[in-house]
Amino acid sequence: MERIVAAPAPEKPSKKERREAREARKVARESGETEELTDEQWREKARGILLRQLTASDKTAKQLKDKLLEKDCPEDIADEVIERYAEINLVDDQRFAKSWVVTRARSRGLARGAIKHELRSKGVDDELAAEALEQIDDEAEEQRARELVRAKLRPESMGADRDKALRRLVGMLGRKGYNGSMAFKVAREEWEERFRSVD
Repeated sequence: MERIVAAPAPEKPSKKERREAREARKVARESGETEELTDEQWREKARGILLRQLTASDKTAKQLKDKLLEKDCPEDIADEVIERYAEINLVDDQRFAKSWVVTRARSRGLARGAIKHELRSKGVDDELAAEALEQIDDEAEEQRARELVRAKLRPESMGADRDKALRRLVGMLGRKGYNGSMAFKVAREEWEERFRSVD
């Protein structure tokens, strides 16, 4: 009986070979030597790029368009494919904004102002951003600021200079987008509460 030997699997290109191929494609693109794709080929390529992007994480229409344009996709085809994905709910700036607000407030402790700035940079229009930011009210924002300050007020910082410590706490909150008056009020009250509990 004749023994059947499976053909060896083709070797994957090394990291170096993949990098060199990318660089060659970039040079070809810049020198205008790339082969012209038909509109249908561009649509197919754009769909593949969008699916890979959306598999990694939710994205806004602007982020996706920027990615397609970066890959030299014609703008009209980029718009067309993104619009189609929006029709079937694979691209939804409103859903993205609501999810982003919750995640950034919870994981990074960001205030509404900082989150609004991030949403704008990702192409979410101000109306959708405002609607998404309604998930956080003044009380919730202040509570999150207090949690951040409490996490920084460890026993080893108790002997620190009060004014210097308050400046650091207010600075930390400011970098996360909390307004100055709330940051100072929360830092002062939490400092005093912690010292009272130590005494």
